[in-house]
Amino acid sequence: MRSRVVIDASVLIYATFVDSEHHDEAYSVLQRHDIVIPYVVLYEYLWALAKLTREVEVVKTKPDELSDFPFVHEDLSVIRRGISMLKEDGAPLSMINDYIILSMAMSEGALATYDKALRRLAAKRQVATIT
Repeated sequence: MRSRVVIDASVLIYATFVDSEHHDEAYSVLQRHDIVIPYVVLYEYLWALAKLTREVEVVKTKPDELSDFPFVHEDLSVIRRGISMLKEDGAPLSMINDYIILSMAMSEGALATYDKALRRLAAKRQVATIT
């Protein structure tokens, strides 16, 4: 089975804003790979858009624009594993979403992110990263 790439909110944000530093690369990730979007990433993305644009109409359009991509629910085993890794690493609770995303990437096969801390966590757990 072909592995799927879990993306985090940073990829979606860079792909959204044409004038952003990594726009072309992030957009290419979305087009070239078999990606999945965990719901926790969708929530983070919408929250970031709300903060960056302060425009409800912009935020409102994004779920429909992403409808071609598969969304995945984080089941309890993914969440438990994320919390266990967070505890094992002695990481702050503020990183819980990153650990849940990492746990999902461990299940799916790979991770795409521009978040340096999340990339380090993926490398530590030998999860392939893209970007």
